[in-house]
Amino acid sequence: MGKYAETVNLIRSVRKESDTAVCFYSAGGKDSIALLDMLAGEFEHVICYYMYLIPNLDHIQPYIRWAETHYDNVEVRQIQHFQMDYFKKLGLFCDADPRYKLPKKDPRALRVRKIGDIEEWVREQTGFRYAFSGMKSIDGYMKRMRLLTFKKRNGAYMSEKGMVYPFAEWTNREVLQYIKARNLIKPFYYGEGVSQGFSITLDVLSLLKAYYPNDYVRTLKEFPYAETLIFDYERNLELSQRK
Repeated sequence: MGKYAETVNLIRSVRKESDTAVCFYSAGGKDSIALLDMLAGEFEHVICYYMYLIPNLDHIQPYIRWAETHYDNVEVRQIQHFQMDYFKKLGLFCDADPRYKLPKKDPRALRVRKIGDIEEWVREQTGFRYAFSGMKSIDGYMKRMRLLTFKKRNGAYMSEKGMVYPFAEWTNREVLQYIKARNLIKPFYYGEGVSQGFSITLDVLSLLKAYYPNDYVRTLKEFPYAETLIFDYERNLELSQRK
């Protein structure tokens, strides 16, 4: 059986148990774009969860609107990314939030959420056990090992708690070929041809400053010390040009 057929079979095995699919949607990433297209064609209703570091960014909105207008059975719900907890606890590009250091019994205390916490919260909110992710084996060593564990243990790329990974064995090229063949919206690239999600990096900030100034301002409002990345880069560039 071919890779595409195996992917469709995995999706349809979940469809037999539910007419609604829950999908973690990166809003711009190639894997999410392709996966959403497959799910929308199989399920009566698809609930996408987009996790944001900063809400309502201009360059993200076209992907939110596309998902809800291109398909008449898709809705997008937005929740804060669990990685924000790490930024706030450690003071990465921002002032640390002291509430993360309070004793657990203190009602004001905050704790760092993990992806498993988000998955469990989504299950509670929707009432559905299964949720889909576009994670692939080639995305990194740790992800590859995790996916292989699921396959060996359950006979499919599916966790015991119901996370489903239809693209586990796909390559980036195959995902892009699917997007092109289906004439879907093009992925968003932050730099060097990589369509990964929004984060606080030099590539992302440089792109925002050049093409999405409103998003750049919003980002610095939330992460004021991130501007040092741009400042150091531009200073080093100026020094190298003087030589």
